[in-house]
Amino acid sequence: MEEKVFVVFNTTSIGDVLVTNTLIQNIKYYYPDSKVVFVCNDALRDITKYQDGVDDVITYDKNKIKNLIQIFKFTSTFPYKKPFASFVTYSNERNLLISRLIGAKHIISHHKFKLWNTKEKYPLKEYVHIKDRWGGMIEPLTGEHKNLPIKYNLPEADTPVIQEFRQLKNPVIISPTSNFKPKDMSASDCDVVIGLLNDNGYTPVITGAGQISRDFSEQLRKICKTNYTDFTDKTSFIELANILKLSKGCISVDTGTLHFANSLQVPTVGIFYHNFSEVWGSDCSLYPAVILNNDTSPSDIMNAFKELQSRMVCVP
Repeated sequence: MEEKVFVVFNTTSIGDVLVTNTLIQNIKYYYPDSKVVFVCNDALRDITKYQDGVDDVITYDKNKIKNLIQIFKFTSTFPYKKPFASFVTYSNERNLLISRLIGAKHIISHHKFKLWNTKEKYPLKEYVHIKDRWGGMIEPLTGEHKNLPIKYNLPEADTPVIQEFRQLKNPVIISPTSNFKPKDMSASDCDVVIGLLNDNGYTPVITGAGQISRDFSEQLRKICKTNYTDFTDKTSFIELANILKLSKGCISVDTGTLHFANSLQVPTVGIFYHNFSEVWGSDCSLYPAVILNNDTSPSDIMNAFKELQSRMVCVP
């Protein structure tokens, strides 16, 4: 029997790429002997290649594939011609065109532009949560989808950053910033959370990358009077995965670290200040997680973390 090849496109961000693994898990559930090829951005290769169920990764730089000539050049060297199915997350005309040019038998997409309509109609509005929207993309082929967790197969590493983390007593990762200010924790609230963690015998560890995280780190440094460790801009994706797995838990706003922690089954408090948890919040039936919304105080965060820790003690 000929091997069925499935091509999955998600060329956006860390969290988006990780949550797409729900679709990967469904492909492997219904087609266990299939080959899953994930197409993502160059920068997200390490987020993609270690996901459970991904057999191959193909990357490209979105800034270098903008016109038809560049698209034709990319598809001419694409190693998987005529795949059984192609899944295009979001409304991405470029990835949809690539799917057509490589000759995918089935093309399933959220796209609404009439020129690219496919025979496999997918009801985008039928599901609220993003994992169900993307997991449900397999339904035109199977008639149903399973509520399956995202999984990341941790590549072990032993870098200086990880070695430093191993020396910390009861480390708890705090991921306070995203790429959208309304979703972020304030420095003053983070300061209080750090104090509460210290009072309960934990070592707070701040993570993040980029200018927003650097600015937050500088602001926190000026006001925080209790001990914490700052790993801002210090970790690669693989290092972040390793320290998450080594931690006692994670406190994260709505950003990629939240989904990374979920994929590793790390006890996590997810904070949704902007109230998109019905779309992006952790499914607490699949992961050791607590979700907090809107007017969440530092004491709410600490209480949720303590409750989650006590729950984990009871897990056999």
